[in-house]
Order: sequence, then structure tokens, then C-alpha cells
Amino acid sequence: MSFHDPDNGTTGTPSEILRQSPFWKKQRIIAIPACNEEEHIIPCLIALATQSYVLPDKVVLWLNNTTDKTYDLAHSLQDKLPFALEIVQVVYHPHLASAGIARREALAHAARHATPDALLFTTDADAEVSKDWIYRTLEAFVCYSVEAVFGRALLLPSEAEKIPLHLHQDEQAEQAYGALLEQITVELCPEPHDPWPRHIEHSGASIAVTRQAWAQVDGIPNVPTGEDRQFYKILKQNGIPVRHAPDVVVYVSARLSGRAQGGMAETLARRIRAQDDYIDEVFETVSRRLLRIRKELAYRFKNQSQPAVTECPPTRIRRDDLENHVKRAQRVLRFLRQTRARCSANLERQTVDQCDSCIPAR
Repeated sequence: MSFHDPDNGTTGTPSEILRQSPFWKKQRIIAIPACNEEEHIIPCLIALATQSYVLPDKVVLWLNNTTDKTYDLAHSLQDKLPFALEIVQVVYHPHLASAGIARREALAHAARHATPDALLFTTDADAEVSKDWIYRTLEAFVCYSVEAVFGRALLLPSEAEKIPLHLHQDEQAEQAYGALLEQITVELCPEPHDPWPRHIEHSGASIAVTRQAWAQVDGIPNVPTGEDRQFYKILKQNGIPVRHAPDVVVYVSARLSGRAQGGMAETLARRIRAQDDYIDEVFETVSRRLLRIRKELAYRFKNQSQPAVTECPPTRIRRDDLENHVKRAQRVLRFLRQTRARCSANLERQTVDQCDSCIPAR
């Protein structure tokens, strides 16, 4: 989740390349888990109903353990929406109820009633997708030949005002450091299907996946929380190409009383009381990132036909030491870019004929 709001306007007409692509004609089903979302469900559905260029074919609203007016409000729109709205009500045992299981079963239900080549989407009931959310997602599928697309989750501008300024600044510092790590990764281990610029989020508020890829990994992992990050992890382990599209955007609420233990709401509430000593655990040290890249490259070299699985012990960065880590990342990135520039210049100056020998890559 990020606090920045990029210029994400849609202008002109749909790309002719996209309109001629098979992805334009695929069935589009969106699964939305919801628990007591009477405040947000109407804006959520209206945002999907007012998409630019392309609409969903069906939306599955998975109401789990809901006791408020979410069903009544959603049902009042059922005949007015430009897509089929299926409302499913379930009750989980209190010890089993979780955001993870709700998303897993919502997507599984959507997949059971989908065509074999359908695209499965998921977002949150307290989210409002951007006007071009579906269109930009389809664009990412076509342009990068991927099987899954992860978008960005930004705070609703009106909701962002609830968050103290110092938390916005801390979030921006973390995101800037994460961007440096990603640029280092792109320099050393480029992925044609996920080039820079890309983001580093794996939020359930914006996931799209082909039904084939979803089935290949047996759907969303059966975990109570963090199912979105675990889903990305299992996609990668199975060698399924994923695009982190920075122009695929969803706006989410900044509520401080959440449904999921360890989720964004709980984290915000805790950090407002007292900021964490450590930055988010998804951000690793530069050394750890370099080691992980090295392991992945070695694995690819030995097993080119197999997916890379590069587990490294977790490391945490103290917030008061983040600036030093940023400086080191900047030095490493500068060195890599200078080295690449020198290699390119040397290759341009050299002539190549039948007698020339290949220069081993370092």
C-alpha cells in the first residue's frame, strides 16, 4: 500500500492492438470478499460499473459473517448494474473466519462458474478501483505476455487525511528504498515480462490471474492472513510470469479497525500509537537482495527449465538506520549502471567477424 497518487487518467480510445487481442474477448469475473462493508459496498460496485472502455462480465460478492446492511445495499443495485452481480452469503466458524479463507473461496467459486480461459480478478469491498483498472490490467496481460497482474493499492485521498504526516513520510521513505532494490534487481536479473518501472506490492485489492494459472497453483493459499503475498510467492515458485503494473491502481480506505489480524488497518492503528522500530519486513538489506539474486541466477544457469526458488533467511532493517541502507543501495545501483555503460561502449568500439571469439560475461 502506498500514499502516492499518480496521474492515472485514461484518454483517447482503446488501443487497436488490445482490442484485437484474445484477452479483450476473455470472460472477466471479479471476486470480492466482504464482511460488514455497508459503508463502502456501494462506491465499490459503482466504481466497477463505471469502468472506461471495458466492464466486468460478472461480480461475485462473497458476504462472510456479515451482520450489517451490506447485503441489502448490494441487492438494491443488483438490477441496475451493467454486469451480473451474484451475492453469496456464508457463515464461517469464528475460529476459522478470516480474510484469507474468504478470498480463497470467493475466487474458487468464481472459477467454478467461469470459462476455461477466463480472467479472474479480486479486489476488496472497501476499495474503489480506478476508472481504467480493468483496461490497464488487460493492457498489462497483452503487452508483457504474463499470466497474472498485481496492481497498486493507494489510500483514498479523503481517507489519507486521517493519517499523521510522519507516517506518510515514513511510508514514502520505505517505498523509495524498495524502488532502489527493484532497480538493482532489474540491472542484475532482468525479467522481460516485468521491466522497470514496476512496483513492489502484492495486495489483494488488485490481483488478476488467468484461470489456467489459478488452477495450476490450486488457487489462493489456505492461510488466514497474507494470502495475497503468499499467492504471489507460489506463482513465482511455479514459474508463472507476473507483471507488477504501476498504472493499475485501486484506492482503499484507511480505517483503523480492520477485519484481518496483521492487516493494513491493524498496522496503521499500531503505528499511530507508536511507530514501529523496524520498517516493513518486505524490505530486505542490500546484501540480502544481492545474495538472493546470486542464488536465483545460479539456479537458472543450472536448471533453466525449472522455476527459481530462492529462499533466504529474513532480515529486518531498523527505521533509524534506513538512511544508511538507502545510501548503500544508491552506491550499488550507480556502480551497476556505470559498469553496464562501459560494457556497452566497449562492445560498440569492437568489430566482429568470423575470427572474433566471444567475451565471457562476468
